[in-house]
Amino acid sequence: MKKVILAAATAASLLSGCAYFGARARDLGDIVRLEGSLGVGLQANVNAGELLHLGIGSRRCKSAGWAYGLSTSERRVEDHFPLSYVATILNPDVAALHTLKIGDGPEQPQHRCPMVAPGAFSSGTVHKPAMQFWNIEAGVMLVGVGVEAGVNPAELVDFILGIFGLDIAGDDSREGRARRRLWVPDEPALLSER
Repeated sequence: MKKVILAAATAASLLSGCAYFGARARDLGDIVRLEGSLGVGLQANVNAGELLHLGIGSRRCKSAGWAYGLSTSERRVEDHFPLSYVATILNPDVAALHTLKIGDGPEQPQHRCPMVAPGAFSSGTVHKPAMQFWNIEAGVMLVGVGVEAGVNPAELVDFILGIFGLDIAGDDSREGRARRRLWVPDEPALLSER
């Protein structure tokens, strides 16, 4: 009987250790973004979370890679100054000094914002969840090839606190991982696998 109890305790310890180290590895992967793009465009941009989206140029591309714990593969249409400024002059009711459309079709989820404090003044059909609010990113597209890289300081804090058993992102469980998104629809009709 003692051997059975010892074996069960050992198995439980190993399984919980595997879950712990698995969660730490996933938390580590949540910190970074690295995506490549193929398409048409000439663009450079920097994003400081939802405080500043600053860029110049435009791109229409297919992007794929890794973004804060999620593999990505999607079509994107992104405009910065001067095209976004022209669009705002033509349609002043829809201010957009930075626009991002994701996916295909007429009901593309989109993010529209001024360059400063987009989190406060953005319009569109999607917004970033709280843990994605802090992303620091830079991207460039030259003619047909582009790259975007970023780090998320909030996810770094989640990784460090996770070592001590705290999960501020709420993503250590299977259910928590399933809820992770880069963009959250503003309307239930626009739910996607983002």
